Parts: sequence; C-alpha cells; structure tokens
Amino acid sequence: MEKAKEKLSNVFHSFSNIMERNSRGVEIGCYSVALVGLTIAMRKVKPFSKFSKPSDIPNHFIHEKRELVGYVSRIEPDGALLMVHHKPLINLPFIQGGHLPVKISGVQVSGLGLSWLQTVVAGNDIKFIPIVKERNFVQCQVFLERESKEKKPQVLNVGESLLKIGFAVIEQPRKPLSEDSSYLTYYHRLQSAEKYALRQRMGLKYYVAPTLELSRRFYHWLRILLEHLVRQLTRTVPRIPKVYVS
Repeated sequence: MEKAKEKLSNVFHSFSNIMERNSRGVEIGCYSVALVGLTIAMRKVKPFSKFSKPSDIPNHFIHEKRELVGYVSRIEPDGALLMVHHKPLINLPFIQGGHLPVKISGVQVSGLGLSWLQTVVAGNDIKFIPIVKERNFVQCQVFLERESKEKKPQVLNVGESLLKIGFAVIEQPRKPLSEDSSYLTYYHRLQSAEKYALRQRMGLKYYVAPTLELSRRFYHWLRILLEHLVRQLTRTVPRIPKVYVS
C-alpha cells in the first residue's frame, strides 16, 4: 500500500514538474509576443517623439487623421504660421524639440487676422490634425479650447472663426485635397463661415470685392463716355477748305 502511495506521489511530482516547465515556456512565449507587439505599437504611435518639422510626421498620421497637441509659442507673420511646440503622448523632459510650423488649412489670413491670432491663439494649447505636409510647413485643421460667455468650455475651429469675423478669405483646394471627401466636408464648413461674414457685412470680401467691382464699372463707363465724346468731336470739327495757289 505504501509502495503504491509512493509511486502515486512520484507520478504526481513528475506531472507537476512537467506542467511547471511548460507553463514557464508558455509565459515566456506570451511575454515575447507582448514585447514584440508593444515595440510595433510604439513605432507606430511614436509616444515620445516631438515633431519639429513636417517630415517628422509619419504619413499614417495624416491618413488616419491623427489628432496632435501642442503649445503655440508665437505667430510667424510670413505666411501666418503657428509655431507650435508639439507635445507627445509621453513627455520626457530630456528630449528636446523645436517648433513645428503649422498653417491653418484652407484660409488666407489678413493683417487683422494676424493680430487676432497673436491675441487669441498665441500662448495657448491647441489641438491640430495634419492634412498635408509641405516643404516648410504642415497644413492642419486647428482647434482651440476656451471659455464661452457662459463660462463653459468651447472648442473653436480656428479657420472657421477667422472667416466668420472676416479676418481671412478662403483658398481654393488643390489636388489631392480637392478629391478628398473628408477635406471637402471641412471646406464646405469654411464656405458657410465666409457666407456668414458676408451676411453680417464683415471682412475683406464685403469691403474690398465690391470696391473693385465698382472701380471696374466706373472704368468701363468712363471709357464709353470718352469714346462717345471722340465720335462727337470728329463729327463737329469743320473741314478746312482747300486753297489753290495760282
């Protein structure tokens, strides 16, 4: 009986050792797979990277419309560029980063718009979605969170806000943006904002465009008047009689 118990105990210990060795192998395999997956995910997400130039932004960030966060240090007057200190998902203080030049996509900012950006946007955190990488800047949709009149958090689309107050005009989209359905949705919102400014009689298009049209009409009317006067003068000038010298 004791021999049977001892034999059974030996079998149990052998089985336990086998299971322990196998479970350790399974654990090592799981940890290895998890480590590989984490490495791939980190390379794709780039949680520590601080973008300071357009080429730093991965192409899949643009395709996926990945939202980024940054602090606007200043506004560059040449091109109305937002100089953004990009904040990664995990901010490590020993990783230094420069300023990413961000252009508000779809709008051409006026002088008053520059002043508005320097007053309202500069010195604040923004969220921005990269749309197109250019050589010297990246075109983005830009969002600013601020308090409304009711002291509630409000998210402003900066491009739409500039158009609504008449401090910018729309830029026509070029390929490939003109064929991008998601960008065209954004572009239609910009058009609605510009129409709102026109209805409220604000901005460049309300003052400058009618003035140019009036100037063209005045020039056209003046040319017709001068042509009419020239025809009248040619009809009324008497002909000088011929004088024959003998």
